Amino acid sequence: MKKNALLASIAVFLLFITACSSAPDQPEDVLAKKNLAAEYSKSGNDYFSQGLYDRALEFFNLALNHNVAVDNVPGIVQSYNSIGSVYMAQGYTDKAMQHFEQAHLIAQRINNPVLLAQSATKIGEVYFKNNDLPTAKQYFTEALQYENRGIPEEDLAILYHDMGSVQKRLGERSQARKYIEQALHINLRLKRYEEVATNYYMLASLYSENENYVKAIELALLALENDKKVENSLGIAKDYFALGLISRKQEKFAEAFDYFKKTYEIYQALKSLYPTLSIEIEIKSLLEQLVQTAKDMDNQNDVQRYTRELDYFMRRIAQ
Repeated sequence: MKKNALLASIAVFLLFITACSSAPDQPEDVLAKKNLAAEYSKSGNDYFSQGLYDRALEFFNLALNHNVAVDNVPGIVQSYNSIGSVYMAQGYTDKAMQHFEQAHLIAQRINNPVLLAQSATKIGEVYFKNNDLPTAKQYFTEALQYENRGIPEEDLAILYHDMGSVQKRLGERSQARKYIEQALHINLRLKRYEEVATNYYMLASLYSENENYVKAIELALLALENDKKVENSLGIAKDYFALGLISRKQEKFAEAFDYFKKTYEIYQALKSLYPTLSIEIEIKSLLEQLVQTAKDMDNQNDVQRYTRELDYFMRRIAQ
């Protein structure tokens, strides 16, 4: 009897251990995994802002896995959107769309206005990238339906900027300026200097299109000032490039050439530091501008120099 009782006790103990090992995570474990997912997302965002997309993707996938492990549905949606954003930046619009649509479906299922607006905005950005402007505007309009439903101001500023961008491309310039100025107002108040720079950059482009080059230069310089505050190298390069384009429209060719050279120096430094950085399209466009501006100045030495560099660059990326 004692032996049977002992065996029974052991069986109960083993059953207890097994039950404990298969039990769901305790609340503190769930919280720890959520916090770890948030840390991975933050690291991913840091790498993303530096243009280090492979590293960003690695951390966003880690965040997704941890969110899935504890069934953190809002975190899952945000992870899908973050992964999609990396694919967008890399030019893989099909992969980006798959992740954004997955995020949108989950957001619809849980009926979360914030996540619905975020994912609709992301889908609109893919259509914008693919030059399907009416569909892009449709999704941005869908996202705007939730603007008074608790959307974080940061997301709202992005949405306003996106809507302004699509309206600019559609030729609706007055409406475009209104939305971008709304985005600028939010970002200035929140001291989000990189986003402030993006808003000023877009406004500079609008004024340049309207041939108000003095105002365009002023706004592009403000974009540059704000990108420098946060040491946003890619943004600084874009700002110098914009200043070069505007100066060239003013037929200030020497100034334009100097701005283009500064842009080129930044791109060369970035490619040296980060060889996998995807800026080939930007470098090609820049070299073409350097060649053309050198022709405008009748500077044959620089025409020949940058023509050679452009030819070499095109052969290298074709390999």
